[in-house]
Amino acid sequence: MSAPYQTIDTRWGTRNSHRLGQGNTLPYTGVPFGMNHFVLETRPGESRFFHPEDGTAFGIRLTHQPSPWMGDFAWVTWQVACLTDKEWGQLKSPLSAEASRELASSGYRGDLAQFRPGFLSYQRLRDGLQVACCPTRDGASLKVTPDRRYPKGHWVMSLVLSQSGWYELECRQLTFYTNQLVGSKYSHYGQYSRMQAPEGVSFKLCQVVNLGAGLQQLWLELDGIEAVLSQFLHLEWVTSYISPAQLELNYRQSNFFGQSWDQQCAQTVAAWEDYLSRLTVSHRESKLVDRLFHCLYRTATFPQAAYEWSETGEPIHQSPYTGNLEPGYFFTNNGYWDTFRTNYPLYALIVPEMVPLFLEGILAVAREDGFLPKWLSPDERGLMPGTLVDAVIADAVVKGLVPSDLALELYQAMLYTAETESVHHLEGRQGASDYRRLGYLPASYGESVNKSLDYAYSDFCISQVAQALGDWERAKDYRQQSLNYRQLFDDETGLMRAKDQAGHFLDGFFSQTWGGPYTEGSAWQQSFAVYHNLADLVALHGGDEAFYQQLQALVNQPASYRVDGYGYEIHEMLEMARRDWGQLALSNQPSFHLPYLPIYAGYPHMAHQLLKSLMLEAFKLEEEGYIGDEDNGSLSAWFVLSSLGIYAVTPGTNQYVLGISIWDQASLNLSGGRRFQWTTLNPSQVLNVVLSRQLNGQDYAAHFLTYEDIMAGGQLEQELGFLPSLKPLEASLRPFSLALNGQREYNSLDCKIEEEAHGN
Repeated sequence: MSAPYQTIDTRWGTRNSHRLGQGNTLPYTGVPFGMNHFVLETRPGESRFFHPEDGTAFGIRLTHQPSPWMGDFAWVTWQVACLTDKEWGQLKSPLSAEASRELASSGYRGDLAQFRPGFLSYQRLRDGLQVACCPTRDGASLKVTPDRRYPKGHWVMSLVLSQSGWYELECRQLTFYTNQLVGSKYSHYGQYSRMQAPEGVSFKLCQVVNLGAGLQQLWLELDGIEAVLSQFLHLEWVTSYISPAQLELNYRQSNFFGQSWDQQCAQTVAAWEDYLSRLTVSHRESKLVDRLFHCLYRTATFPQAAYEWSETGEPIHQSPYTGNLEPGYFFTNNGYWDTFRTNYPLYALIVPEMVPLFLEGILAVAREDGFLPKWLSPDERGLMPGTLVDAVIADAVVKGLVPSDLALELYQAMLYTAETESVHHLEGRQGASDYRRLGYLPASYGESVNKSLDYAYSDFCISQVAQALGDWERAKDYRQQSLNYRQLFDDETGLMRAKDQAGHFLDGFFSQTWGGPYTEGSAWQQSFAVYHNLADLVALHGGDEAFYQQLQALVNQPASYRVDGYGYEIHEMLEMARRDWGQLALSNQPSFHLPYLPIYAGYPHMAHQLLKSLMLEAFKLEEEGYIGDEDNGSLSAWFVLSSLGIYAVTPGTNQYVLGISIWDQASLNLSGGRRFQWTTLNPSQVLNVVLSRQLNGQDYAAHFLTYEDIMAGGQLEQELGFLPSLKPLEASLRPFSLALNGQREYNSLDCKIEEEAHGN
């Protein structure tokens, strides 16, 4: 096993409550982008069903829950126990719900348990059983080893599943189905499972207990267990979203099932080592390296595969929209409002081979529902404003990762989603016609400022795809529409403000009020979401110095907030206020790009200082975990990218903005033996300004790299210092913006669009 894999403890970021998130993660054990996760359940009946301070294990939960705010679907909790004669007598009599849960539970020691990306194990202190789980893409292998120091007893197995499900027993096989959907279009979307015992062991039903809340607990005797206890009990668990018949097909097609336990574990570890080995880094502080690989692990937990393979080897999936078996790839459990910013620009670098599959899965939603997805679990949940999957699509198209036929169909789906009013409030652009008519969404719509800014950025992304496909007239129209953010800019405050239908700013404005027209923040966090045209935002503020002063005000003021918009404190407020970076709020996604904004005003050294402070202080491997919601790996991906000294401020372009690498050396290991390397010539924790860079041995003054630069392989060297040069940063050296720096006219790209649109 590689050192990075061994150092990852999946419990980091799991110490959470409703009032305060320190990641709001669960300790997922699975494989990269697999169908299922497996988690030790310590708090049944709660959305945060694991907490590291609990000492009681209720079993291993197969879960698809991406967030405590989302809830779970098609989950099952499995447990095995060795009962005393008295407990066996209890099981032979009807059990209450409370007694049934108690009989399955056991204390465990967290310090003796293993929580790895591809391995989970703990010992039941009640009966000494050592329980281990090794996952694969569509199931898992389970190993139960008795402790000979404990007396023998009656071996039983427990399953908690939905009352709407069903089960069938056939000697060595237990087949069952479960579904716990809330709000899905197709209410019967669920998961089939088959658990198979080894030769000589069979399942016998003891009783079924109604646990309430739509749940039931199956109790089964493991008959013939003595025949296999010379070593351990080895169970195999295969899953499918499609049918019981597909279970058998998934089992036969797998190179995991039917192997020995050691072979299965080696295969799962190899899958993680392949993913984690895409990056190598070196630093004198091992905890910093551990931090990097823990974050890298988190980026592979979502999205989750929800497709399987036909008899002929073609991808197929059960649609949560139509209820039918559909061709092609499908992925779920992803919020694109979160992940467009960091995850997908990272995937383009480390797993470019996966990006076309992700895009095919996105297209499947459009084919089956009409609209592109916003937040899937398993189908549309409609959370968060905007349709920022547009940025995921544009980013892949611009980087050449999408076949032309797929790009064209995705483009048509982008247009439909942008221009069609949905009768279902969860889908598409809310208020699309008002936005096109007014150039903004009026305050009668909740979160109107965030939605308006997100729509404008999506318009830019549509324009980028239109340009790539040669649809020049639409490229021009959507490029112009992407400037709609100007409608909400208030010259007096330098912030984005809500307007009414008549175009007047709303009265009673307080810059630190959360909610209302803003999403999970105030005007301070949300007013800089002009990812595609930050040079123009600088100009709107009055130029470089004025814009930089606004950034100073952002980070130097107290981290205070007003709850007026929500009427109560939400956890994001507390997460911001617990830190000393003013209103920056890196704890939440809208602020991810803020530390890079000084570069756009010609002050890159100030970005370097802020970034290094954030990376070294805000990401600690101690008990505290993350500074806020980790959300689908998005905060982890921020650290991975930023620690390398790159960041995609504008997904939908081929640029990565250059920040400051914290590594002595780092390497992106590309296909074909190619590498892109980062080297710090004078590594130091206290030196926090990049004085100079060299790209492939040549002086490099620009503050961005292109995707092509990186993927071609090469080396970027940086020299650090205390005091920066105050030489003005030329416009050509600054990262991408539609506008020329400090001016309002179009840049050369827009001139090209104008020419092509008019047939010149």
